[in-house]
Amino acid sequence: MGTPRASAHESELRSVSATINYTRPIAARLRIDVRDFSRTNMQFEPHVVQIRDARGIQQRLSLDREGFALVPHESAVAVSRDLELLGRDYHAEMIELVKTLIGARDVLPQRTGLLLRFGERSQERGVKPARFAHLDYTTPWAHRFVALVADWERFEPKPYRRFAIYQTWRATSEPPQDNTLTLCDGRSVRSAETMEFDVTIGPEDVAGNRFVARACRYSDAHRWHYFSNLTRDEVIVFKAFDSAAPDALNVAHTAFDHPSAPPSAVPRSSIEARFVAFFD
Repeated sequence: MGTPRASAHESELRSVSATINYTRPIAARLRIDVRDFSRTNMQFEPHVVQIRDARGIQQRLSLDREGFALVPHESAVAVSRDLELLGRDYHAEMIELVKTLIGARDVLPQRTGLLLRFGERSQERGVKPARFAHLDYTTPWAHRFVALVADWERFEPKPYRRFAIYQTWRATSEPPQDNTLTLCDGRSVRSAETMEFDVTIGPEDVAGNRFVARACRYSDAHRWHYFSNLTRDEVIVFKAFDSAAPDALNVAHTAFDHPSAPPSAVPRSSIEARFVAFFD
């Protein structure tokens, strides 16, 4: 996969220098166990990279090219901490947004993908930001999650030509963000720069609690972007897998600390959700 050349406009985007953690290869198979970190063997190496502010090109971004986009959306419930309410109403809001945005026939939520995250400076208890560059799905596990999601939703999809997995990310803290999401242009990542790792998030006898994802090795060809000063009325949508292009590496992502955030910045909080979309 060739590295995309920056357009004259993109090369003029404001950027920040920030640290991203990449994964170092080891002899053993990589694994993360969020229940028992003594079983985690991932080794990270920090690299300072340039992260472009995609505010300057947000109207030109494409889910099918760069792999991510920023879209306006007002939510009635996004700031809630009630997971039952969010599982019902926020998922419903995002299903309609994703369906309209991509023109899918059916969209189902991945119930295990609804996460509230809070930065390390936050006094709220919850999931901390992911701190290393990664992709959430391998091809076999993307197909596996389609089956799991359909089973969880008691949904029998009609014959479909294509399916894709999309993730949504919304800041629920006020700007400027002290910590936020950065996304890598999928065209700038090669398969050889990724490594599979096993993830365990709960009891292994429960379907979906153990799966395989991909971590990223460092390359200076990676093209990282973020969106400055996100508001609650904006959602980042990015593609995690597309059966029509299973070898595309959309979209590596991670959290990073913004170097220009003032000490008074409100600690980051965000809400994430994942969806499977079916196309005729």
